Amino acid sequence: MLLALQTAITALLGDSLPALFVGDGGVQTSYGLDSWTFDPNSADPVAGEPGPEDAVDLLPFDPMAPTGPYALTRPPYPGPKRVYLRSAVGDLIPLSPTELSWDLADAKAFSVLPRPGRELEDFNQLEVHYGVVAAGSSLKLLHQATLSLSAADDETAAQVAALALAVLLLNRDTLRQQAGFAFNGGSYQAIGSFKKLSFVAGTVNGTVATVNLTAELALRVERLLGEDEGLPIAQILSPGRPASGRKVDIDPMVQN
Repeated sequence: MLLALQTAITALLGDSLPALFVGDGGVQTSYGLDSWTFDPNSADPVAGEPGPEDAVDLLPFDPMAPTGPYALTRPPYPGPKRVYLRSAVGDLIPLSPTELSWDLADAKAFSVLPRPGRELEDFNQLEVHYGVVAAGSSLKLLHQATLSLSAADDETAAQVAALALAVLLLNRDTLRQQAGFAFNGGSYQAIGSFKKLSFVAGTVNGTVATVNLTAELALRVERLLGEDEGLPIAQILSPGRPASGRKVDIDPMVQN
């Protein structure tokens, strides 16, 4: 579950320090000690109870054929839907309602009609936020990981250790935007959002600098209801009693 954050850190270091991280002989990043702990008080005590929930879909996007059509993975709950263009590094650009055409016959289907002049070439996904009826719960997680920075020589290793800390400390908003994730599997969905990054310890040993990180994440898990779940009670009848036009029709002879 830490892969999205690791990818975001690597991309941020390369973008911020290209002279050190980009090209032949650039500093190489790797990660180890990927583990996590859970906050036992964060789980929802009514987990599994159905209700309105937020869903997120990541759909493939081809900038050369942007129209689609596209389809949500789950039936949407009535209400607003937010659609973003998403780049490979996690940048999000919102699409306006006039750039979206929703199918009146199929609530999951839509097309994209980019406005004239919209730059599309850097984007490879659509990120769609919408409401569903589902059972859900939340968890808080603390991830522990070790970031290793392998340099060409001892002097560069010492330099990159300090500069990498500066980049990560001063660009936390960028990490928050790029380190989230959404996984879908059938009726289940897990949505992770990055909250905070802390530094525990570090070393510089020859050409390799290491930084021990702790990342706080929030995980929202959801289960889409089946067709027979979450439906309102249409009528209450005594056993064996034929259907009638009344909402409640109980045989008065039924004993408590």
